[in-house]
Amino acid sequence: MPNSALREPDEPEEYPVAVRVFAESFPQPLRVVVRAIAIPLWILICYLAMRVLHLATIGRPEQRKSRAKKLSIRWQQTMRYLIGIRVFVRGKIPDHPFFLVGNHHTWIEIFCNNILRTARIVMMSESAAFPFAGLLVRGLDPITVDRKRTSVPMVVEELVATLRRGESVRIAPEGAVTPGHMIRRYHAALLEAAIVTGMPVHYVTVHWRTPEGCRPPSQSVMFGPDPQMRDESGRFPPAELELWGPRRSFLPQMVRLLALPHCDLVARFGPEPLRAEDRVSLAKALHAASLKIFTPSA
Repeated sequence: MPNSALREPDEPEEYPVAVRVFAESFPQPLRVVVRAIAIPLWILICYLAMRVLHLATIGRPEQRKSRAKKLSIRWQQTMRYLIGIRVFVRGKIPDHPFFLVGNHHTWIEIFCNNILRTARIVMMSESAAFPFAGLLVRGLDPITVDRKRTSVPMVVEELVATLRRGESVRIAPEGAVTPGHMIRRYHAALLEAAIVTGMPVHYVTVHWRTPEGCRPPSQSVMFGPDPQMRDESGRFPPAELELWGPRRSFLPQMVRLLALPHCDLVARFGPEPLRAEDRVSLAKALHAASLKIFTPSA
């Protein structure tokens, strides 16, 4: 059930005045053109900077890792501004170190993760393989996972090692992007790391908003079905098509996104972390608690 009684936050996190002025004063076609030029240019600049960084830190892996993460966080943050994403935080961000789970609606949420700079994020390996941008994603030091069951034990092992080093982690246990009106069931496999380490698990839910008079998030922000949900024949299962409704082509959807003055991601953090005796019970408890604070995207 949506929690419509919660008051929305009034001010976004770290949203520069210059970005707001650009978004509100430029006509729609010009916004699209400027962003369509600025975004790939910024990716290229950061990609080249990362290559130079790699050359300058040959033989110094720890220094390379630290500096690469700082550069990737800067890339991530500026991409958020260029796209026009405002982030509103509701509730308290967990103190470091933490284990956090959250729902996942769209690929551009990767640019909002810098509000949790201390956390290592579990993401699909495809996200780290994009040309140019993939190098910058890898600079964030994510824990990558593919859709093969054989990779799960290795990811759990890395999660456990990360938590035992005193670092924070975040996972999206739905396993795929999801339409804004729902949260898929939470898969339990990666929560084994919380059971092994005895870490309580915090939870957050996100939803998207667009300005009044603009296309809703389902028609401008979200892109689906998730390409990774295709079956062996390359087709989407009927249930997945039913969830998403009409297919969205990537390029028109991207144009609609860049045409928005801004779009808002609202992140609601649960009041208390949860524990359980086993990963399945933990997944069910986290899913039920998340539904209580979840607001569907309009």
